[in-house]
Amino acid sequence: MAMKPSLSQNANTIPLPVGQSVEQRPIELYVFGDTPDNQIDTLILGVFHGDEPIAGDVCYKLIEHLKIHSTKHSVGIVPVLNPDGLAKEQRQNANMVDLNRNYPTKDWKEADKDTIYYSGRAAASEPETQVVINLMELHQPKKIITVHAPYKVINYDGPALSLAQSMAAHSGYLVTEDIGYATLGSFGTYAGKERNIPVITLELPEDEPLEAVWKDNQQALIAAIEFQG
Repeated sequence: MAMKPSLSQNANTIPLPVGQSVEQRPIELYVFGDTPDNQIDTLILGVFHGDEPIAGDVCYKLIEHLKIHSTKHSVGIVPVLNPDGLAKEQRQNANMVDLNRNYPTKDWKEADKDTIYYSGRAAASEPETQVVINLMELHQPKKIITVHAPYKVINYDGPALSLAQSMAAHSGYLVTEDIGYATLGSFGTYAGKERNIPVITLELPEDEPLEAVWKDNQQALIAAIEFQG
């Protein structure tokens, strides 16, 4: 279930409820900076996949940083998009759907239920997917970053090459347009390729300490928030 958040609240300290997961866990949005006309310049989404907890950990590190170091650039952060999967330590949500295969793209098709890449009974069938679509419609982000693991690369979709290069200048991660395998119904295709929004998939390593991963990516994420290209 998706909700309509009011950005007039002080979300620097109070997360805004923007929806619920299949099992009714809250999905929350933190907002920083100026939000004229309810618009968010940069939307950051963590933990599409519940077995990638480092994505949420880094998002929470960024939230804590922005609470101390204010920014004039508007940014919204959903640190955990898939709270059910995170609780179960599994890739999929509670319906056993891979949320990064559930978007209503031109190439979406129902995948085999017996695989970890099951795309759902229909495109955008999952409440977590509907939350993201609703956020995009309400707040019209100019660029979007999704945080994943474990490949330690910066993947991009849509007109995001210069943004990816700006981030890589700080993290040293490889920039790639191709993740190496097909992702039908993916968020990158939905928002980047089909809606021409710059989309970054920041792939973090999963075998390095959190503090090291945060040190490598802190300035990269700040650069992304400040990027105006």
